[in-house]
Amino acid sequence: MTLNDDKGEHLWAFDLAALREAFGKFVQEHKTTVPEWGEHAKLFLEKQRDHQAQRRLP
Repeated sequence: MTLNDDKGEHLWAFDLAALREAFGKFVQEHKTTVPEWGEHAKLFLEKQRDHQAQRRLP
């Protein structure tokens, strides 16, 4: 199963499971409460996107 993002890239179900697991660790490390998850999810995804962009640079 894949999902397309707005840039034409595919996300595999495996990628989503890995992101969910990594976010769970991120929440634990930052002692995030449930009401804070939305803001922390945005921060987490921004860090992941930046990390992926750096890996793609030559």
